[in-house]
Amino acid sequence: MVLFFSSCKNKVKNAFQVSVSYVNADKLNTALPPASTGIMKVHLEEVPYGKDQSPVALDSAKLAGNSGNFVLTTAGKAGTIYELVFGDNILAVPLINDAKDIKITIDLAKRDDYYKVDGSDASKQMQDLIGTVGKKNYEIEKSFADLDSIKRSGGSDSIKLAATQTKNKAIEDLNNYLKNFIDKTSNPTLGVLALGWASRSLPRAEFETSLNALNKKYPDNIILQNMKKSYDAQSAQANADNKPKTNSWVGKQAPQLNLPDVNGKTISLSSFRGKYLLIDFWASWCGPCRMENPNVVKVYNEFKDKNFTILGVSLDKEKEPWRQAIQDDKLTWTHVSDLKYWSSEAVEVFQFDGIPFNVLLDPQGKIIAQELRGETLESKLKQVLNHD
Repeated sequence: MVLFFSSCKNKVKNAFQVSVSYVNADKLNTALPPASTGIMKVHLEEVPYGKDQSPVALDSAKLAGNSGNFVLTTAGKAGTIYELVFGDNILAVPLINDAKDIKITIDLAKRDDYYKVDGSDASKQMQDLIGTVGKKNYEIEKSFADLDSIKRSGGSDSIKLAATQTKNKAIEDLNNYLKNFIDKTSNPTLGVLALGWASRSLPRAEFETSLNALNKKYPDNIILQNMKKSYDAQSAQANADNKPKTNSWVGKQAPQLNLPDVNGKTISLSSFRGKYLLIDFWASWCGPCRMENPNVVKVYNEFKDKNFTILGVSLDKEKEPWRQAIQDDKLTWTHVSDLKYWSSEAVEVFQFDGIPFNVLLDPQGKIIAQELRGETLESKLKQVLNHD
């Protein structure tokens, strides 16, 4: 009896294990000592939903040689995403705990198609999802770069049209893939992951359709419930911001604003004098902002050589989510933030109560328009820059 109860007590509730077989550990990072010295570690981490939270390390192992095997074990929360992290985030394998024993075979010399998953259908599907989205995003980035190159070189209208159609087709292919994946997935965690990417490229109405459909399909999923609540609240805020305001900045001189950039260097608003400047107030956590970003990228690429630039002012609370969003959304202009959320000096100075929000300054620092989005932004820039 004592042995029986002792044995039951020692079992970890809802435990699952990750069995790993690896090769080429010495190729993982040549800047570090060989794995055989025991310095290279591997961590199994839980990835919490929400960028305000950090991953939680649950178990770890040392690579005992250039090739070998090890097993990591932890308690498992249903529908949670985990990562098998090698070294100091040199390489990671994402997992979903839908099985008691997940087997990973990994070649540490590779950076593409470097691992194989067995025993976990959800992890395999996530691998396919991440790989496919990555490839389709690459095609989109390439099409934007090609179009920008054609415009710079003064290509004919027919060549520009063909390049524009290629770019639009690449975006459409990604959107169709994500909508189809969200519609057909039998795993709400994967649905949430796909929705996160879809929020950046899908038109608002189509994103709302996918979000509502997934919530209806999995009504008890807390993450989906919170995602919908957050999106609905931000949409209501954005709609309120679209109403005419008595506190209009148009016709006024822009106030002074000094904030640090991503490297800590103080950037002054007055340093942009001589150019048309769009001050774009946003945040990595703001869904409507992230959905508007592709349009902002589009006008930046179109007009950046026409005495025009953008200053991104973020209401983020932490640097890493802010930097990651800049990278993910391809926001290649100057960015500043004091990382004080709604207590930011930018809010106090410009007196806005919702994001996304923007103001357009002329070369003398006078505000000539505000709250420009979508086609309205492009149309206004064409007007002021005489770009028909």
